[in-house]
Amino acid sequence: MKKTAVLLSALAVALGFSAVSAEAVTLRMATDVSRQDTQSLGGEFLVKEVADKTNGDVQIKFYPDGTLGTSTAIVSGVRTGTIDMAIIGCVNLGGLAEGFLALDLPFIFKDKAHVYRSLDGKVGAALNEQLDKVGLVGLSYFENGFRNITNSRKPIKVPEDVKGLKIRVPQSNTLVATFEALGANPVPMAYGELYTAMETGAIEAQDHPMPALFAGKFYEVQKYLSMTRHGYAAVAVVVNKRKFDRLTPEQQDILRQAAIDAANYQRDLNSKMEGEMVAEMEKTGLQVNDDVQLDLFVEATKSVRDSFIKEHGDAIVKLIEAERDVQ
Repeated sequence: MKKTAVLLSALAVALGFSAVSAEAVTLRMATDVSRQDTQSLGGEFLVKEVADKTNGDVQIKFYPDGTLGTSTAIVSGVRTGTIDMAIIGCVNLGGLAEGFLALDLPFIFKDKAHVYRSLDGKVGAALNEQLDKVGLVGLSYFENGFRNITNSRKPIKVPEDVKGLKIRVPQSNTLVATFEALGANPVPMAYGELYTAMETGAIEAQDHPMPALFAGKFYEVQKYLSMTRHGYAAVAVVVNKRKFDRLTPEQQDILRQAAIDAANYQRDLNSKMEGEMVAEMEKTGLQVNDDVQLDLFVEATKSVRDSFIKEHGDAIVKLIEAERDVQ
């Protein structure tokens, strides 16, 4: 009798587990950028790919537009598991995994091909190892793009043109140090406060990749856009490690590949749209110049990299540099 009871109990447990595994898994994914942003479009691509490839067994419910909170709240949520996945600017991850701080260094990347080789290769793998230690799984890297400066004074061609500019920067010690090295007056400020600050003249300049610049309509309150390309803004697609570990191995593989495919889709879309954005902004009267003497800017900001290496080491920097001229 006891043996029968044990067998029935075991059967019930087995059936219970089968029922759980057969149920569809729903993951909540958040981003703080607009639904129209290429990052969100990449997110929607990811949602569809995962649903299609798992035959609906894994569903991702997507929350763009900061619906689930600011970037800080999203990072906190995906760590604790109240949010399952996030598409988040890498600038927001440096406090958890210091390797990400290296991505903000001025002129660390030569061009987009250099970026992709790095983040899709050894650099991305090293960063993902750091994420794993804080309860996150790195899936792929979207992009915001190269940062360029707009201002209300004049075109920026040499470092001297930046001196004295009151420029808004995100909460990044590296970007603050970069503009201090150039002689500007950097002011950390939330993205949502920037338009009004520039409209009133409290802030004279800002630096953003093209999608954020265009989406924020900053061209309405700025006169000049200079293609300085002084920094690159990477975006990580991450998932809570506990939630990821609950997926079957097959589902994990599908999610990883879908995130990579979504990254390639988003990057291509971003590159195509950047030129269109510049053309549209020029129509409004924004003056665009590309004759920036980058070698002078590189030299003027060299101290930022030296200080960074002294404080954080050069492991990630060396990995990035190793990919610079690879063909």
